[in-house]
Amino acid sequence: MNTIAFNQQLSDKLNEVLNPTFYSTPGKGEITVVANEKKGLREYRIITKDNKVVDLIDAYNSEHDADYQKLVDFLKDYR
Repeated sequence: MNTIAFNQQLSDKLNEVLNPTFYSTPGKGEITVVANEKKGLREYRIITKDNKVVDLIDAYNSEHDADYQKLVDFLKDYR
């Protein structure tokens, strides 16, 4: 599976499992995730390579709540 297809599949699965708290859109080499957390809107980037998640970047370097931990737990299966 190529990276674009992997990102699309992972984004679809994330939207299915974690929506409405998170909404993701796939891109080339990364997936952008917008989170509606209790402390406000957040944006994350899931960096992928070779059909694996290699990094999770917080665009705002903000404090995280329990919803963020749900995202981290979800991504464990894809690392």
